[in-house]
Amino acid sequence: MEMVLLKKCILLLICLILLLSSCGAESGTLEAGTICRHPKAVTTSLMNDPDVDAGWGDFRCADLRGMDLSDSLDDLLSADFDTRTQWPETLPEGFDPAALTELGKDPGLGLRALHAQGITGKGVGIAIIDQSLLVDHQEYGDRLRLYQEYHTAANDDASMHGPAVASIALGATVGAAPEALLYYMADDVGTGTGERDMSYYAADIDRLIALNKTLPSDEKIRVISMSIGYMADTAGAEEMDAAIQRARDAGIAVVWVSSRDPLIEPYIGMGRTPYGDPNNISDVCPGAFWEDSLYTGEYRGSDGSALLVPMDRRAVASPAGPEEYAYFAEGGSSWTVPWIAGLYALACQVKPDVTFEEFTQAAQATAHPISAVKDGSEYPYGSVIEPAALLAYLQK
Repeated sequence: MEMVLLKKCILLLICLILLLSSCGAESGTLEAGTICRHPKAVTTSLMNDPDVDAGWGDFRCADLRGMDLSDSLDDLLSADFDTRTQWPETLPEGFDPAALTELGKDPGLGLRALHAQGITGKGVGIAIIDQSLLVDHQEYGDRLRLYQEYHTAANDDASMHGPAVASIALGATVGAAPEALLYYMADDVGTGTGERDMSYYAADIDRLIALNKTLPSDEKIRVISMSIGYMADTAGAEEMDAAIQRARDAGIAVVWVSSRDPLIEPYIGMGRTPYGDPNNISDVCPGAFWEDSLYTGEYRGSDGSALLVPMDRRAVASPAGPEEYAYFAEGGSSWTVPWIAGLYALACQVKPDVTFEEFTQAAQATAHPISAVKDGSEYPYGSVIEPAALLAYLQK
């Protein structure tokens, strides 16, 4: 009898292991409420990692107590750090990491004022396809309705990228839509095979379309955010293009990094002065990674068509722990995509039948033109989105 019970227990254990390992399975119907795994938090510094070219300015999780930074103000204002960074007792006047972090948490452009009015994205689903997620972070953990992994992502610790984009889209304090629901898929783009293949993400989009058919009306996915780009000749590009169109045909907007998708092409990320008010347009400046191209004439938004959204100097959810935050002095297009998705969720709340085309038209009609001045010359670089005016325009 004991042997029979032992065999049954072993069989049950094997079945449990197989069930848990199915997190990265290629097939199967997604079900809301499923959290397939809890990736491990990452608290190690990249400064001394020989396999990562993090550069001197990446101080996340770093112990700097033995360093003399008293003459490093300019470098520190361009550095990345987090709430686990250990600073020396003496820092240069003009560098206040706590103040920078609090400013960076603000999603900007008057969004918190809209949140106070109840415009929070409540009842709107945002799906994100990105790297592995720290699922329990306080910014979004209580609204995470799905976490599923595929390919190499099923073996990864929590990534830097995943928590960041999730919090920018719908974080409780950081996000554009702090009461939206999160449906999250962690996947790679063929990186595990050494060759980029967008068909992986295409399959994920189709999974989300199928999932959406099962969701109640007040939990539907209205937008998919993917902080990734690809070219027409990238492997799997045709499959990806077709999947994006299938999602849009199904009433789900898709926001990604693209200069060839006419629905997404106008959006560009912008910068902000170090201690500038995220809600004050006068504190806006060109984005750090493209500023030089503005003055050389290579910037693609010089004709004024660019729709500018926050990008640089953001504080976001960190993979180091559920209450930790990371500050990035310089952002990238990866940070603009989820912010746009979050703002679109607000638009879906106030005008449930809005399309992304209507949303962009409203943004263009209400945005505030802006320019930079250098060496006595003026350089227009687009128009800053004004969320309150945009939403009011849609409600007319």
